[in-house]
Amino acid sequence: MSSQISRSNALNTIPEKKLLEYISNINNSDLPIEKKQLKLTAINRYAECNLPVEYWPLTMEKSFHGDPNLLNKYNEYVSDLKDSYIKGNSICFAGPHGRGKTLATVCILKKCCQKGFSCLYTTLSDIVSVMTQGPLDEKYAAKRELVMVDFLAIEEFDNRYINSDKAADLYAQSLEGVFRTRSQNKLPTLMSTNSPNVVESFNGPLKIAIDSLMSGYIKIFPVFGEDYRKLNK
Repeated sequence: MSSQISRSNALNTIPEKKLLEYISNINNSDLPIEKKQLKLTAINRYAECNLPVEYWPLTMEKSFHGDPNLLNKYNEYVSDLKDSYIKGNSICFAGPHGRGKTLATVCILKKCCQKGFSCLYTTLSDIVSVMTQGPLDEKYAAKRELVMVDFLAIEEFDNRYINSDKAADLYAQSLEGVFRTRSQNKLPTLMSTNSPNVVESFNGPLKIAIDSLMSGYIKIFPVFGEDYRKLNK
């Protein structure tokens, strides 16, 4: 496990005000001191890992109502996180919107950070933005965190966020290095995509990098079921 890694400011999108609100609510609650401390520790870890605020209070056990196979996969993965880490178990959840892919991914990371693993949740669009537009020092910090964090999750993994050939080439060079290093070091990576064919949705060098990634490092897990957001309307 990584005891301490440098964090990229550009890859952290948690509003400080939201974090402070959570901390204030916990401190002002009637919970015993021990439970307050546990909750404060968890919330600070969620923020450090860039887990979306919307998912902080949610759990797969109580909040998921989708494909039972996804719930089974989640339970299988978190049943022995040390084993998942040692083996570098990596998954790409592939399926339409509203099937619980993000919830499953975030809940895995919540379990991981509670166990002391370093984690990062980010999106393809944020990585592209840093790698193509960020200053040199921020590019370095971002790439190092992507490479070194124990568990990495990348959401929105499709070509909507690659808006030019130049961006694709620059990003492909950076992404390929991240994936290659993580694969060589058996560091787990979780991804989710709405694209039915992850590889075919990209072009050029990026397609080659992703094709190599999918063939030997990340296993695609199809997610089915109904769109839970529509069912709740």
